[in-house]
This record gives sequence, structure tokens and C-alpha cells, in this order.
Amino acid sequence: MMQTASAAEMRGFVHISGSNTIRPFADAVADRISKSGKIKRPWVESTSTGGGIQLFCQPDTAESPDLVNAARPMKQAEFEACNASGIKRIVELKIGYSGLVLAHAKKGPTLELTRKELYLALSGNVPDPKCGDCDTLVPNPFKTWKDINPSLPDTKIEVIAPPFGSGVRELFEETILKAGCESFPFIAAWRETQRGKYREACFTLRKDGAYIEESGDAVVGLLAKSVGSVGFVPYKQYVNNTARLSAVSIDGVAPSVESIAANRYPIARPLFVYFKADHVGKVKGLREYLDELTSDKAWGEKGYLAQLGLVPMPAGERKLYAADAKQLKVMSAPTETVAAARISRAVQQADR
Repeated sequence: MMQTASAAEMRGFVHISGSNTIRPFADAVADRISKSGKIKRPWVESTSTGGGIQLFCQPDTAESPDLVNAARPMKQAEFEACNASGIKRIVELKIGYSGLVLAHAKKGPTLELTRKELYLALSGNVPDPKCGDCDTLVPNPFKTWKDINPSLPDTKIEVIAPPFGSGVRELFEETILKAGCESFPFIAAWRETQRGKYREACFTLRKDGAYIEESGDAVVGLLAKSVGSVGFVPYKQYVNNTARLSAVSIDGVAPSVESIAANRYPIARPLFVYFKADHVGKVKGLREYLDELTSDKAWGEKGYLAQLGLVPMPAGERKLYAADAKQLKVMSAPTETVAAARISRAVQQADR
């Protein structure tokens, strides 16, 4: 272990890999700690969450990342891969939240949708609407929102959504498609009995033009030009374009800082950083990076990361994660269970 830590120490700067979503936040913190000139600016690279964790979990060398940005919790298999390659002292640090907003042009008709309705609008095959009690799927027959629900506008279904392979697509699949398709009990049952059939039913999208793959700034432009279309944009991008866009409430919840931070808004996700405890104090700048990231001037309600689009955690939760980072509290299990426990602790502290 001493040999690999020395190799990382000799590198002389922090190496950060991972999520494209978190990249702007990591760059902002890197800029802050290197302003004095006493610390080399950390090297921040975008490799996607999965790709970054894969690099992070390889046997430790001078080229290995000290820290990985993750737009989702680390998976069980990834945690085991880290342990198998000798990366066993990992600290989890949740840094805040991000959200996707389903939006449309201001001039378009107002929409309030459920995840079930979104699934029915976008899936390639859907439960046969002519046979309410059947467990049969048919090619998607719905052309307008009104076809799905008589109370919805009689406008053509046209949804601009994340492209396949993107990190945002993973969030879209998990929070919208999976939740929507599992609202049908017979499809939910397939998850245990017919896994292939379940995945095909939930994650195969229609290819008749109702689903349009696009991401980034292009979505705002397309929505502004196409009245009646709806599209998914990052929360910060929506906030910056409220003069042109309106948000669609999903399952009765509108997107806001409060609804995202409280995990009430359906298309929200926590953002994480994982770092190697053995590198702190050895890799120059790593402790300074972590201290800056977990300061209120960075990740607080009025911090500079909020200005870039990070939705801050409640103060109690920030305090808990900052303490874990300071004390190098090593994770002993995949993070979904650990994260839930921390939220509970934060709520209990806030109530005291």
C-alpha cells in the first residue's frame, strides 16, 4: 500500500475522473484551490460515471484517479470490483442533487402528466388499451396525449428525450420508464419471472418519430420552435430559460429546489463523490479540494456551485457528509443503504 500511495504522491496533483454532469462543479472547485499558486490545479476529466468508477477501481498506480464523480450511487458489483483490486478504503461523499425538467414552450398547451402516461406515450409496446384485464402488449397506438387520457390536450405526442448511452438517459429510464411500466402489475411481475420480456417491455422505445433523441442546449431551441413538443432539460437550464419554457408537473409535483432536494420531484437524483482515504495527506491538494468542496461557500444554499446548477442538500445532511469526509469514514457497503441512513440521521438532527 505504501508503494502505491507514494506513486500517487509523486504525481503532485489531484486526479479526478467520472460524471459529465458533475464536471462543471469539479472544475469550479479545482479553480478555487489553485488560485494561490501553492497547489497545482487538479486534473479533471469526463469519462462518464461508469467509466470513471471503472478507472477508480483498477489497481492503484500513479495514473489512477484519487477521486471519482458519480451521478448515481456506486453499484454492488463496482464496490466488489474495487475491493478485489485492493481499493478498500473508499469514502462516500454526497454533494447535492440534480434534476431533469420536462418542459414545453410558453405558448404550448399546459400539461400535467404522470409517469404512467409518459411510459404509455413513449414505449414501443404497451398494454392493449382495448383489453383492460389482458397481459398482452401491442405496438404503441397512441398518437396524441388525448388518446392516452381524455383530459389531456389533443396534441401530437412529440417528446425530446436523452440519447441512448448518456448518463441522463439512465436517470430517465430509472425514474420515468421503469416507474411507469411497473405501474402495470403484470409487467412488474415479469421482472422476477421473465427478465428479458420485462426489459423489452419497459425500456424499448417507439421509433415512429414520437421520441426524439437530443440533449444539451439544442433541446431548448427545438422546444421554442416546436409548440406542442415537450423535452427533458437539466434543472439549471430550465431556470435559465423560464422566459421561454414552462415546466410540466409530474405526478402532481412541480420542479423546484425544494422538491428536488426533498426527493419529491420524480426526475431527481443525488450526486456523489468517492475518494481514496489512503491518498488524503499523501496526494498534494486532495485534502484542500475536499475541504473547499464541503464548505458552505461552495455547496451551500448560496454557494457558487448552486449558481452552476447544483441543488444543495439540507444543512443537516451537508454537516453529516462533511464530517464523514473530514474523518475519512470508510464505506462498508454499497451506498443506497448508507445514503438512506444518513438522510434519516440528518432529519433526526434537524428535529432536535
